[in-house]
Amino acid sequence: MEYTNQLKKYVRSLHMRKYRQKYDKFIAEGPKICEEFKRGNHTISHIFCVKNWLDENPNAIDRVDNLTVIKERELQQISALKTANQVLFVIDRPSASNLDLGGDVAWMLYLDKIQDPGNLGTIIRIADWYNISCILLSHDSVDPYNPKVIQSAMGGHNRIKTKILESIADLQSIKKPLYGLALRGADINTLSLDPGILIVGNESKGIRPELLPLLDQKITISKIGGAESLNASVACGIACHCLVSRA
Repeated sequence: MEYTNQLKKYVRSLHMRKYRQKYDKFIAEGPKICEEFKRGNHTISHIFCVKNWLDENPNAIDRVDNLTVIKERELQQISALKTANQVLFVIDRPSASNLDLGGDVAWMLYLDKIQDPGNLGTIIRIADWYNISCILLSHDSVDPYNPKVIQSAMGGHNRIKTKILESIADLQSIKKPLYGLALRGADINTLSLDPGILIVGNESKGIRPELLPLLDQKITISKIGGAESLNASVACGIACHCLVSRA
């Protein structure tokens, strides 16, 4: 497929959330992450690559109807990376409308206004590691298909489902216990909890006040040293280890 200005503008528009939502597409970049998506179940709608990458991946054409070989400087024009890396995929965003929020799903995460793409990508990797198959997000959290989230999740989107909830009422409608990470709560090492939804709050403000009365249990990771707080994704990782490994 010919590389045109119109095509360039289309791919660049996918750097922005409103256009990812408009077209129901997102981008993934670099050989390692694109290989993850090649092996997954996502629909790849377009591949942009340099000739060297195609020479090393001749079967790529079998996965997609639209493939465009471009020069490195042209790849840089559409890349969301500081330095483009051989290949960029345009991928269909999966629908979350039929996502099962109960049944066999054990532990789930709810991210309350998580705003840093790196944190969200890391949390997706953590969920992937601990086989937590569903992550729910408040409407004001970072887009799970932000290019920086895709990069830091390292292919976790292939196995982890994400769904944005528009209101706290939507969270309450899921009939599972709600547990919130907080600075003051029960020591996570002393608890044995039924599987439910672990809530991770905003990086600087924590869980929003209107959610706190709804919690079945506040959970604290006990501090030994002098740090004031933990990074949101670090705290999530510790909590997932403590909770899931005991399930």
